[in-house]
Parts: sequence; structure tokens; C-alpha cells
Amino acid sequence: MRQIIAALMAVCLLFFVACSDEGDDVTIYNGDVFTSDYKASQIYSTFSLYENIARQPEMAKELIQATAKLAQYDTITAITPLDKEAEVERGTARGKCLAACFSAIARQPDAYDNMVWAAEKFLGTTEIESMSEKILKYSRLYALEGVSDAMARQPEIIDLLDSFAMKFLGTGIK
Repeated sequence: MRQIIAALMAVCLLFFVACSDEGDDVTIYNGDVFTSDYKASQIYSTFSLYENIARQPEMAKELIQATAKLAQYDTITAITPLDKEAEVERGTARGKCLAACFSAIARQPDAYDNMVWAAEKFLGTTEIESMSEKILKYSRLYALEGVSDAMARQPEIIDLLDSFAMKFLGTGIK
């Protein structure tokens, strides 16, 4: 009788563990797992835009229009306020996109104005009221990969990179 009760308890435990709701986890970029936050996903969805502007600067307007349609927001203010419940995810997504911007600027310095235009539109500057210190902290952390890549690739454009960092990360890199 004890074995039957123990077996039933084990089966029930396994059933409840198998049926538990762990939320919607979304794996993005290099294996980081975010809880499903739609605004963070919208921000991150713009990642390839910056690389593609560097590849084809003359297509910037069309690329930005297509991104706005598919990401389902045309300016960062459309998805603000960037409220407190998902600051880590949104800051991380923003930082990874800024890393792509830095790398793209180093690849194509002539596309700097288009890159600033796109980043202002989809990622926002430090002047946005709902851009919290926590979002900026994670943005800086994850942008570092692109900053170091850009500095190593194009050391002569350090002033341009510094200007971009001040505008979007709130701190210089020099």
C-alpha cells in the first residue's frame, strides 16, 4: 500500500512539474534569455537595421520605413514609457542594438548621419524622460562589445564614436 501511495505521489508531482507555467522565454542574440517583454522584443527587432544601413547607406530611408512597419513602432516615443517592470530586458536590447550601431559606424563612417537618425528614431537618446538610469546602465554594458570593435577597427574616428556615445549612452568613451 505504501508503494502505491508513494508511486501516486511521484506521478502527481511529475504531472504538476510538467504542467507548470514558466512564462514565455525568448532567446535572442547570443543565447541570452529574456522573459517575454514585447517592448524589449520590438527594440531588439531593429538590430539588423544598423548593419544594413552600413551596407547600403543610400537605402537608409527605405530600410527605416520597412523596420518601422515590421517592428510596429515608428519612434521610440510610440513605445514609451519604458516603465520599470522590464528595465533590464529593454536596456539589454537597446545596448545590443547600440553595439550594432557602433560597429556599423566603424564599417561605414560616411553613414554616421543615417545611423544617428535611425538610432534616435528606434532607440532614443538619453534625453527621453522615461530613459531611466537602469536602462542606461544595461545599455552601456551591452554596447561595450560594439564600442571596442569600432575603436579597434577605426581608431581615427574616436571623436565621432565619442559623440555617438554621449548622445545615446550618456557618457563619453574618451
